[in-house]
Amino acid sequence: MADLTAFATKDNADEGVVLPVRLNGTKIPLALRIYGSDSDVVIEYERSKIRKLGIGRKGKKDLDEDDIEELLENQDEAVIIRIGGIYSYDWKKKEVNDDPVILFDQTLKCDKESYKYLVDKMPAIKDWVMEQSNDRANFLSTGKKN
Repeated sequence: MADLTAFATKDNADEGVVLPVRLNGTKIPLALRIYGSDSDVVIEYERSKIRKLGIGRKGKKDLDEDDIEELLENQDEAVIIRIGGIYSYDWKKKEVNDDPVILFDQTLKCDKESYKYLVDKMPAIKDWVMEQSNDRANFLSTGKKN
């Protein structure tokens, strides 16, 4: 019997996985719940962007300057939609803990406002989030890359 269950990534992509954050090789005391690029929330977001730009409609062959400007303005939203939680992380114990996550005296919560603040103040997190979201190995049913 060939059981492929461990390679089914869709459910974990939809649920999101909590991953400890390393930026530029440095372990930081932060973990984020990341939704996979195959998740329903990300797929719907991407489809809505395409619909809004009118790509594929009759008579619309290329992006115009306004389309390009809108895509650039919405890059942060593509990152924020992939975040589903902010947690304090203890690298020694390799676990999430209940300590508050503080950034410039602001306590970060599990809400869109905090996700936006995080990516605004720590732009390097954008690349990390996108890489983790696109890496299907993070969403395997067994052997996640935590």
